[in-house]
Amino acid sequence: LPVSAGVGVKLDFNDRWSLGVGVNYSYLSRKFYGTYIKTDENGTVINSTASDVRNAQHYIGIPLNAYYNILNNKHINFYTYAGGTVEKCISDKYYVLSTNIVHTEKPEGVQLSVNAGIGVEFMLGQHVGLYIDPSVRYYFDCNQPKSIRTDQPLMFGVELGCRFRL
Repeated sequence: LPVSAGVGVKLDFNDRWSLGVGVNYSYLSRKFYGTYIKTDENGTVINSTASDVRNAQHYIGIPLNAYYNILNNKHINFYTYAGGTVEKCISDKYYVLSTNIVHTEKPEGVQLSVNAGIGVEFMLGQHVGLYIDPSVRYYFDCNQPKSIRTDQPLMFGVELGCRFRL
């Protein structure tokens, strides 16, 4: 499953409503059995290796969420939220585990998703909090590298991080 962490800013409009934006990092990894085939410029097979392969993907994203506070005081904030994220795959590498072969792909485009969830934020001071946000998220078909997001676009997840309030 993907692992994500982020830093965000939350702008309060009143006691109930706020808007959050930030930067997230996500790491996706999978392992499968496959055949790595190296060819020359004419398409002639130079090498063929069957092995376990590990694929590692790194994403940087910008989430935008609207929040509705259910319980909000100076120590804790319990809320519900909905929004979306734009993510860019910055690294997509395949490691052929029985060799030293590392194959790098150059991903195009961005990954778009929408989400909704509940969350809790524990305030460390007047303007800084640690949060955890369980959610349900849907990843749109955006021609991204094969991953759990392309195989199973509707996912449950948990995001955690540090949030600064302005």
